[in-house]
Amino acid sequence: MKRKVLCLIALILISVFPAFSDSFTLSTGISNVSQMSGFGWGLFPVGTTFKYSTGFHPFKSLTHGANFTIEFNFGMGDVDLTDFSSWYDYSTGRPWWYEGGPAESDVINGRYFRLYSQFDISLEQSFGINPVQQSGALMTVGVKWVSRYSSASESLSLTADGPSGAIFTKPPFTSRESLAAYPWLYGDRKVWNNSIILSSTWYFRRSTTNTENYDGMDMSIALEMGPSWLGNSVFPDAVTSDFYKLSWSMTEYLTLFVVEQDNGWNWINAMLGHSNTLGYTFGDVIPEHKLQTDRLRGYFTDSVWIKITGPQFIATDCYPYFQISLNNNLAFGGVQNDVTGKIHGVELRSSVNFEVHLRLFGFIHVNYTFGYDFINGFSPEAPSWRQSGQLGFYVSL
Repeated sequence: MKRKVLCLIALILISVFPAFSDSFTLSTGISNVSQMSGFGWGLFPVGTTFKYSTGFHPFKSLTHGANFTIEFNFGMGDVDLTDFSSWYDYSTGRPWWYEGGPAESDVINGRYFRLYSQFDISLEQSFGINPVQQSGALMTVGVKWVSRYSSASESLSLTADGPSGAIFTKPPFTSRESLAAYPWLYGDRKVWNNSIILSSTWYFRRSTTNTENYDGMDMSIALEMGPSWLGNSVFPDAVTSDFYKLSWSMTEYLTLFVVEQDNGWNWINAMLGHSNTLGYTFGDVIPEHKLQTDRLRGYFTDSVWIKITGPQFIATDCYPYFQISLNNNLAFGGVQNDVTGKIHGVELRSSVNFEVHLRLFGFIHVNYTFGYDFINGFSPEAPSWRQSGQLGFYVSL
C-alpha cells in the first residue's frame, strides 16, 4: 500500500511539470528569515522560505490566467513542554485543563529540538469579473499539495543541562500505543506528513487607494485532507496523520477617508475592517503542526480593526501604517488526539493589538507590535502586556 501511495505521489509530480513546459519561467522570492536564541547566540539564520511562482494561460477562452507556485521552507528550534499548559496524557490525550489534568508522571515534560522542512505545490485559476470593481476576478479556486518532514531529538541545551535534561531516554518512548497525544514522537521521531487543500475565494470589493485599502468584502472556504492513505504512515511505520479540516472566512472593508498628494500618492487614509473565521478539524490523528489552541477541534474568531496609512515617500511602496485591532477567539468542541472522544470544552481568548509598520521599497519591513491579553481562556494568568519587534527582508530574483 505504501509503495502504491509513493508511486501515486511521484506520478502527480511528474505529470504536473510538463503542463508548464511551454513557459516555465519562475520568479524567485526569499522571505521569513528566522534565528534561534540557543544557536550561535541568535546571530545566524536557521530558517527561511523560498518561493517560486509563474503565471500562465491554460484556457484561452477565459479572461484570467492561472498561477503556479512552489514554496519550500525550513526551520529549527526547541519545543518547550515544561509548562503545565503544555501537558497532555501521552497515552490518552487528556488535556491539562480537564478535571485537574493528567498526573506529572503521565506527561512528556521537557524540551526537545525540532527540525522541519515543508514543500508546497499550488495551482490557482481565476474566473469571472468582480462586479464591485468591474475588473479583476470574481472567484479563484485552488489546489495545494503540502508535504512536511520533521524530526525530533534532544534539546541543544542538553550539554548545559546534563543527563537530567534528556527526555527521549525515558518512558514512554517504547511503544506506539502509549503516544496517542504525540504521534510525531513515535519510533525514531522522524515523520513525513502530506495533505491536500482545496479552496475557493470570492471577491466583492474595490480598491480605494494604492496602499491596499478597499470597500466591500471577500469570502473564502477551504477543505484540507490529511488521511492516513496519503503517505501518512510511511515514516515511521505508523499513522502520523489522519484528519479532515473545514474552514470558512469572511472579511469586510470600509474606507473612512483618503487624502492624496498632488501627484496622486497617498498623504493619509484610514480603513475600518472586520473579519470572521470558522473552522473545525475531524479525524483521529492530528499532526503537530495542525494542532489548534489548547487542542480544541473548533474555532470561531471575530476581529475588528482600524488601519491608518501615512504618506508615501520616495516610491509608492515606501510608507508607514498604524493598526489597532480587537480580537476575540472562541475555541470549542472535542479535543484533538483524545482517544476517548468524550472530552469537550469551550474557551474564550480576547486581546487588543497595536502594530506600527514601515515598508521600504517592498523588500524591507520594519514591524513593531504590542498587545494586551485581557481574557486568557483556560489559562489562569492575569491580564498581561506583550511586545515584539521584527525586521524582515524580501528578495525577488
